[in-house]
Amino acid sequence: MPVLVKKRLLDLLQDDQKNYYELVAFFMDGDISNFEKEKKAVSLLNKEFEKVCLNKVDLPKKISDMKDWYFTENQKVGQIYQDYIKRRQSGGEREYFKNLGQAFEFLIKVAPIKKVDGSWLYSIVNYWNDPTFHDLILIYLEELGLGQAKSNHVCIYDDLLCALGLDDFELFLDDEYYHHAAIQLALGYAPPEFIPEIIGFNLGYEQLPLHLLITNYELAELGIDSKYFNLHITIDNLDNGHAHKSIKALENIYKKYKDKELFLDKLKRGYALNQHGIGSRQIIDNLDLEKFVHKILKRKALVGQLVHNEKHQIECKTVNQWLANPHEIGSFIRQLTENKWIKLNTDPEESLFWRLISHEDGKMYGVFNSTEKQIIHDWIAGEQYSSSYLPYKPNIDNEQHIHQYLFSYISDGELESLQTRVNQTQNLALKLCKLIPFLAPDSHHKSIGLWSTQKYVELLFPYLSSSQSR
Repeated sequence: MPVLVKKRLLDLLQDDQKNYYELVAFFMDGDISNFEKEKKAVSLLNKEFEKVCLNKVDLPKKISDMKDWYFTENQKVGQIYQDYIKRRQSGGEREYFKNLGQAFEFLIKVAPIKKVDGSWLYSIVNYWNDPTFHDLILIYLEELGLGQAKSNHVCIYDDLLCALGLDDFELFLDDEYYHHAAIQLALGYAPPEFIPEIIGFNLGYEQLPLHLLITNYELAELGIDSKYFNLHITIDNLDNGHAHKSIKALENIYKKYKDKELFLDKLKRGYALNQHGIGSRQIIDNLDLEKFVHKILKRKALVGQLVHNEKHQIECKTVNQWLANPHEIGSFIRQLTENKWIKLNTDPEESLFWRLISHEDGKMYGVFNSTEKQIIHDWIAGEQYSSSYLPYKPNIDNEQHIHQYLFSYISDGELESLQTRVNQTQNLALKLCKLIPFLAPDSHHKSIGLWSTQKYVELLFPYLSSSQSR
């Protein structure tokens, strides 16, 4: 093992991660053993549980009341959503995303969570020989698309980001956006004593949130493929979907626990974790295109601080001098605004800065890609003019998924080796044990993980495998 790689692994194994991004990287590192990930998971979860106040957890006191409570909560959300639809149909404006730039900002900021979708249930696939857990295993496998790239939730979200040119914008994110993702991954590697917490977290996650319904509606309205969000509305339904399976699994597993009171307390602890970290609703409420534009310009400043000429000065500084210190980008933008290079809340064509970056004869044409220009355009325009600039192609065929066509021409033979080992193994238990590592959050959306998921489904739930092949 190279010295630098070995040092990185040793650093990651220490209990001194300074941020959530490092924790997510730790859990998503295939070179680190599950044993070490389990230790890290226990440490993180215990710290999170110290913040939980069980008295504030709104769950029924009796498991027998859970389904009725779930149904009532769904009805409340459905009614509020219908009120929203009436407002929109009466001429009301979008209430979440005023423009494409805001929608892009939202999709970027929720990406850390979406890229570990379903990961809290990963450890449950180890309990395949206990039918009590089969409903939870089915939920996880469906999150993985039963091994089909076009249905794998992470693949779908990756495709969406790629289609919109947003696939490298996570570099702009503050550490707090990785908090909830770290919790999900920790639950996915938690030992058996955390099963009630995992069930409680899953119970909360499968509830139908209002923000999901409105997000799905408004993204589609903006011409963005909302399949990922729509899928979570349909597949999570209370009749026969994930919500139904969650309650069924809860009831069956609860019966097996001797200490019912302890089980309920642990269930509540897990349910409460849904509120830790920044969630979708908070992200929507705090969308700020100006701050996002600042981050885009800061990154450009790193390569642009020495390439401008020295003719033009703004407040006694050349452009190169302004860009030499990325921390002064905010002041630089204020100066551009005061000097009318940028005219906010007007048609961006009236702003010299916009013409410089968007017109083919502009001296900064090509510096910003189409996605960055969309965000900058909508920031300058405000709400009135923001819909007039659509550089990306909103009419992409929603049925075409990049992951269906991905193929590695430079293969390390790992998949072929696994296929050989599994096919040569006659024992069912051994076959499943060989497949389970590749159902992990870091690999299930890759070629080897998709094949492993298909094989796992074929062995444990053959009726699902046959339905996929038709």
